[in-house]
Amino acid sequence: MNRRWFVAAMIAIFVFSVPVHAQAGPSGAQQGCAVELSNLHVDSLSVRLKNTSGKKIVGLVFNVAFADATERWRWLHWEYDLNRPMQEFGWNKPIGQGESKKLQWGFDFDHEHGGGVALALTSILYADGTSWEDAPDSTSCMQIWYHRHKKGFTKPVFLPLRDQARL
Repeated sequence: MNRRWFVAAMIAIFVFSVPVHAQAGPSGAQQGCAVELSNLHVDSLSVRLKNTSGKKIVGLVFNVAFADATERWRWLHWEYDLNRPMQEFGWNKPIGQGESKKLQWGFDFDHEHGGGVALALTSILYADGTSWEDAPDSTSCMQIWYHRHKKGFTKPVFLPLRDQARL
């Protein structure tokens, strides 16, 4: 009986710890992520990125997800229309090895009664022609922001699968 309890406890610890560690917080480089993301601002969508990949980056694509007041997450689609493709936020200015840059797009996602915003890096193109793509069921490279009315998220952050529809 004791052994079963111990095995069940270890499985529970593993199952409940994996989603927490797979999500990026404000703490720099995440597992499987070739960059460090920090300082996400949603009032004029911007993030600080440090290239830790060892290669020169020449292109990046990000997607944005929103949490409503009850912390249900949904990816941003063009014109907020779920029948349209997901909106991409691209960056095509070079970022050298070890270089840090502030990336800014000028969109205001600070909604008064929203829950939060996630900015997920989904694709990197390197100067040597190689690339990195995050899997549709993964968010290994992201920054999360929650509204100032909140002290944090009540529920674990689980983002839905990303849409693969492209124009």
